[in-house]
Amino acid sequence: MVTIFDVYSISLLLISLTMFVIRYLREEPPVMPYLVIACTCAVGNYLGEQGGGVGALMLLVAASFLFLGCLFYPHLRGHRRDKPDAAPKTS
Repeated sequence: MVTIFDVYSISLLLISLTMFVIRYLREEPPVMPYLVIACTCAVGNYLGEQGGGVGALMLLVAASFLFLGCLFYPHLRGHRRDKPDAAPKTS
């Protein structure tokens, strides 16, 4: 039986992984936020199926806010691949 927790966690997971792959092709995004989103979706889905609806909802909402942070502030730690890290020093 498909619950709202299944739909919410799977859709958030697929959207965040798609966004990570697209960013990975263009730049070097940090991996940790996307890994946290994936783990939180898995735990939230498990809790939702086991009857912990409030805890699962809180975890999935927190993962959604982390996803929004990755969406609106993409360049906090990652950098572009086509730009060098530092300019060469001249003596």
